[in-house]
Amino acid sequence: MARPLKHTVDYFPHFVNTGKTLLILQNEFGNNGYAFWFKLLSLLCKSDQQVYDYNNPAAWRLLLAETSVSEDIANRILQLLADIETIDPDLYLKKIIWVQNLIDNLGDVYIRRRNGSVPTKPVIVNKNKVNVNNKPQTRPDHTKQDHTNIYGEFKNVLLSDDDYKKLVDKFSERGTKERIEDLSKGIASKGYKYKSHYATILNWDRRKEAPVDKPNPRAIPKQYTNPEDL
Repeated sequence: MARPLKHTVDYFPHFVNTGKTLLILQNEFGNNGYAFWFKLLSLLCKSDQQVYDYNNPAAWRLLLAETSVSEDIANRILQLLADIETIDPDLYLKKIIWVQNLIDNLGDVYIRRRNGSVPTKPVIVNKNKVNVNNKPQTRPDHTKQDHTNIYGEFKNVLLSDDDYKKLVDKFSERGTKERIEDLSKGIASKGYKYKSHYATILNWDRRKEAPVDKPNPRAIPKQYTNPEDL
């Protein structure tokens, strides 16, 4: 019997150079803000697909226990994280926590796994139900996750099945693979970081197609366009 695929992780990077999130949290909440953030990341890593749904009262109490803050402080910190878009603001309104930067930093972990499937952000579909990690539940909204695949020579281009199909429809299979390889090399050689690799491929293609005005070396200078001047 095949082993079930693992969609949790045992660690996450703790970078020395802190970004805006920690600076803002520490400025407004002191050490509580600092501790809350890293305990939240730890909780997400232990959660299936790195998605945390706290609509259930028990899940909310677990979040409070894990982060060791009061309910009021937790609500204020989560609101702040949504305001600065560190957690997804739309999913936050549905009491679902998703941190895209965490997934981006965990890419290498999933690449080393046999299936190579990276968790993707739940997508809100309608206002009736929610589907988190393929587990339908009654919710004010219905969400689903689109499967993400890894492409490119350097295994660093992330595209959903739907994104790849749309690229093939637009550029053909060969054209899509060429554009994926261009992006893969750019990310590997120059450290590019993008929120959406699908949107990046489209943007790069638009830039290539944009007309560039080049001077015509054989054109007559403007000051001599009058025949009498020749």
